[in-house]
Amino acid sequence: MIELKSESLLPHFPALQHERLTQIEPLRFAEAQPRAASAINRLISMRRGCQTLLLSGFPGVDYEQTVMDLIDECSPDNTQLFDLCYAENLQNPYRPLWLKLKPGSGIEFCELIGELLRLLNLHLDAEAVVTKILRKQDQDQKIADYLGELAAHVAQGGSFIHPILINLLIHHETETPPVIYGRDLSWPSLFGAVNYQTEQGTVYSHHHLLEAGLLREANGGFLILPLEELMDQPELWFKLRNALETGFLDWSTPSDAATTTPFFIPEPSPLNVKLILVGDRLTSAEFNLLDREISERIFLRTDLISELPLEDNYELFLGLLSGIRQSDELLDFDRQAIEVLSRFACRLCEHQQILSIAETQLGALMRLADSVAREEQSDVVSKSHVQAALAEQEYRLNYIVEQSDQGVVDGQILLQTEGEVIGQINGLSVIEIMGHPYDFGEPVRLTATVHMGDGDVADIERKAELAGHIHAKAMMIIHGYLSTQFGAENPSPLSANLVFEQSYHEIDGDSASLTGLCALLSALAQQPIYQHFAVTGAVDQFGNVQPVGGLNEKIEGFFRVCRIHGFNGKQGVIIPATNQLQLVLSDEVIAAVENGEFHIYPVSHVDEAIQLLTGYQAGDIDDEETLYGRIRARLDELNGTQRRRGVLSLLFRRFGQVIGVV
Repeated sequence: MIELKSESLLPHFPALQHERLTQIEPLRFAEAQPRAASAINRLISMRRGCQTLLLSGFPGVDYEQTVMDLIDECSPDNTQLFDLCYAENLQNPYRPLWLKLKPGSGIEFCELIGELLRLLNLHLDAEAVVTKILRKQDQDQKIADYLGELAAHVAQGGSFIHPILINLLIHHETETPPVIYGRDLSWPSLFGAVNYQTEQGTVYSHHHLLEAGLLREANGGFLILPLEELMDQPELWFKLRNALETGFLDWSTPSDAATTTPFFIPEPSPLNVKLILVGDRLTSAEFNLLDREISERIFLRTDLISELPLEDNYELFLGLLSGIRQSDELLDFDRQAIEVLSRFACRLCEHQQILSIAETQLGALMRLADSVAREEQSDVVSKSHVQAALAEQEYRLNYIVEQSDQGVVDGQILLQTEGEVIGQINGLSVIEIMGHPYDFGEPVRLTATVHMGDGDVADIERKAELAGHIHAKAMMIIHGYLSTQFGAENPSPLSANLVFEQSYHEIDGDSASLTGLCALLSALAQQPIYQHFAVTGAVDQFGNVQPVGGLNEKIEGFFRVCRIHGFNGKQGVIIPATNQLQLVLSDEVIAAVENGEFHIYPVSHVDEAIQLLTGYQAGDIDDEETLYGRIRARLDELNGTQRRRGVLSLLFRRFGQVIGVV
């Protein structure tokens, strides 16, 4: 077991080619989302069917800006764009009808209709105006029919319910497809509404009292809707789904709303919208429960990524930092400040070779550091400013940690960081508090005792209903390993109790299974464990150590306890070897490792861990000079069975161990 050196506790970044962040070309978050860009491109190219994209992100994403940037990069066409107006139905004034106009032509169309009506009322030749209107509207048949009805209506002396014949509901100043983000959704804001007036006790409406709604405003373009809003009002989604499938949007009201003007029903208007639903994975999963057919109805899906591999993407990451600096109008950042930001990004991912590109957290730290630098009247943000911002944030959030540590200071939490004890070991855990953004490590003491029994391992947490399912599974794996290792031929005469001492809340996860197994081995062998170590790691039934989460917080939690008790030069932690890339530790821990005050040992098998913890080799169960041999000898003695000797017996046992029988 080789102890880790201080240089292996941090990520290593490529040499920076620039001294300042302003020297790096700024990039937008959308430029780091090739999967989402592919989906937007495909959405734009779709012409038929349900043109809907489900975009799954993560908390803190600026969906509006990201989607708008992605659409800009794809250069959407405007062939589906149109202006929309409602006109009085000359056959039935209670049924206003729609007219589709070429984009940007709505105002001129209304002016020409006004001119046409003036000429018709004066009994003057209006053919030239009609010809002009139809030419500008590409000889649209519905418009031609309306103009013909209008001419006949005026000639017959017909009246109008409103002096202005056309209500230009949607008009596009440019031919750029609209991109609309919906907020505070309601039935009227999304689907439009029929407003009304009251006069002398009479309620009435007309085509100029129609309110378009976001869906009609997005016609020919894109409508972005947060899933959370649709989840809160399911009726909106089902109405929206039906409108998208039929290609028409009517003017109905919610089923529980009274219709003020029951006989006034405008003609359903054409609908051609590309819908983009956005939300995190949890909300997407809940949305699937809302509509069981959603998987079939929305085939086009993609994810926004929050992480980038460090290799080959560092320049892209730096460009994103430069983009955040530019958009927030922050001071410049020097080379060392950039390196601290990069390290912070790796810490967010808990990986030395992966960078977080979560703009919310990176931007927050950059703004805090900018504020610190401005207070010091500096014209550039340096390493010390970023570190000061991190220290301030930790101070504001770590009151709970201080309260936890006070129990160690007062001696109320019984943890040892020196000496030796049989069946007692320091475990590592992470505390997550609901509603609090700060997770922290807190060591826990595990104890194991053995007694005459039937070989069962009693998990007191599970019996007290303080353990989750994953923890229960981990305890069963421990029992499986012990049974295979020591009880394949004869049942074990010893049973064991395993408990997390001074733990008063539910425990879950398998990260303490290595810790519990080592405590049991110590109790079975009656060999004390060095208390200057703490252990974390999961195990399988063959004793292989598996990775766990929250490693940095766990290590720093035990480091705090050691600092309270006082360093003795031997304290440290035992971690899974497969977790080495997750190490992005604090400067305090790194300095202690460099000075030989604190130690970190990676292990791949329980045999390595128990050797570090006891000073004894795990060894072979047939060798009584080893730890496992002592355990087997004790069990044989209690069973009253004579251990088999001889070369043939030894070979048989070795073969059995290889194939997993013994």
